Amino acid sequence: MKNLALHFETLQARLPADGPGFSALVLRHGQPVFELHHGLACLELGVPLTSRSRYYLASESKQFTAACMLDLVRQGRIGLDDDVSPHLPEVRQFEQAISVRQLLNHTSGIPDYFAFLQCQLGRHESDYFNNAHLLCIIGKMDELAFAPGSAHAYSNCNYILLAKLVEVLSGNALAEHARSTLFAPLQMHATLFDAERQAVMPQRVRSYTPDASLPGGYRQHLGNANTVGDGGVYASLHDLALWECAWHRQHTDPASLVSSLLQPSSAPDGHHWPYRFGLEVVEHAGREVVFHGGGLWGFHTLMLRLPQAGLSVVHLANVDTAAPDQAALLAAITADLDS
Repeated sequence: MKNLALHFETLQARLPADGPGFSALVLRHGQPVFELHHGLACLELGVPLTSRSRYYLASESKQFTAACMLDLVRQGRIGLDDDVSPHLPEVRQFEQAISVRQLLNHTSGIPDYFAFLQCQLGRHESDYFNNAHLLCIIGKMDELAFAPGSAHAYSNCNYILLAKLVEVLSGNALAEHARSTLFAPLQMHATLFDAERQAVMPQRVRSYTPDASLPGGYRQHLGNANTVGDGGVYASLHDLALWECAWHRQHTDPASLVSSLLQPSSAPDGHHWPYRFGLEVVEHAGREVVFHGGGLWGFHTLMLRLPQAGLSVVHLANVDTAAPDQAALLAAITADLDS
């Protein structure tokens, strides 16, 4: 995979070694063919990034929330097309049926919460918020953006609600359900939903934005959100390699949890929404591409898969200047696979 290697080595050459940076991994048929770590996990302590560094995944976390929800669907705890309002009083004021499927694929019509946070008088962008705050906001929304199932609009509220639904149906918080159902069986012991922001987390990566006006040239993000479901997962590249190997093994099994995540849903005009359940599926250069990304507080993530080629690319960054370039990555992948 020479072009993929060149892509990441070119990015490395643009970034100082004593600043924040990124980690990259390319897997082919379950084997690592390229791995690179560049820069520091913490500028204050001079800690380098490694395969064990635990990055915040932001919205990349949604695939894990979706997997927990579909595990409960497969157990028969709820149907994929069942109305969630009997379990979630926060949506009853809409007086419309909203299904599990519509939360998973962002067709519920529930607006995103960021606009509501921004319009609160006296609120500063650094003010703390968590799932409980957001559930209160959702409960006070008076109308949907569109009728459920009629359109697609990405909304983090959907996955805040799914986190609560997992807890209601399983009796365990999302963090514990994900640990016991997804992470522990794969020995992903460094991966977790960070339900308590003040807890000590070994190998936690800090994140930054370039700022020439500050000593050292970077502004550190301290993080004001403590939400799980829409985000919240911390993971190392080592653990994500385990996840990707299991993902590809399951992809060929139509009865697997991964196949459940990828099942399509039809729009009113009969076409399939590209966004499945915590993952998006598109075609590039005649090949199926399955991906999701995330970005918050200077963290940027991308997990990109070409299932038919047995290929996974994972790019994690802790500074805006090292953010993944999906178009460039796909171009490099195409060049490698076509050569």
